[in-house]
Amino acid sequence: MDHNSIIDRNTYEVFKHEEDCPYAFICDKKIAPVVAQLNAKGYETIASCSGHYKSEFYEWFDEDISKLEEFKKNPRVIITEIRDNSFDFISIVDKTMTYILFSKEYNFDFLPEEFDNDMDDTKRTCIQSIISYYDENNKRKKRVIVEKEIERKCELLKDWVNKLPKVKGMIKYE
Repeated sequence: MDHNSIIDRNTYEVFKHEEDCPYAFICDKKIAPVVAQLNAKGYETIASCSGHYKSEFYEWFDEDISKLEEFKKNPRVIITEIRDNSFDFISIVDKTMTYILFSKEYNFDFLPEEFDNDMDDTKRTCIQSIISYYDENNKRKKRVIVEKEIERKCELLKDWVNKLPKVKGMIKYE
C-alpha cells in the first residue's frame, strides 16, 4: 500500500515518487500537504504522522507486583510471566495519533480544534491529537471509522495551517 508522499526540501512541493525529486523527505500521504505548507511558511518540521489503524502490541517487563491485580482486570493486557516482585505483560495498542513535531519551539496563537501542544524536554513544539481505537462502550471501532477520524484530523490541520502567517524573517530557498 502506498502511504507516503515525497516533499521537496526546497520548494515544498508534494511528489508521488522519490526519484521525481532529489531533495526530498518522506511524509505520510494524508498529512503531506499540511507539512509541505508549514515548511513553506517557515515552520520547520522534523517528524509527523497522520495516524494509522494497526493491530499492535507492546511488551513490558518488570512491572511492580503491586499492580498485578489491576492489570489482570484490563481486557487489553496479557500477563506473560509473574515473579516474586514483578511481572511482564503484553498490552494491545488502543490508539493512534496525528502529530507534527517541529524543529524548535513555536508559540502559536491558536491550535487546530482537538489538538494539544505537547512540548518535549528539548523545547520543540509538537502538536498532536489522539484517536482511540475504542468507542465510548469500550468496543473496538471498525477500520473505516478510525480512517475517517484520521482524515478529519488532517482536514483540521489543513484549515489551521491555511490561517497561519508566514514566519517573520523567513528565507526562501531558490
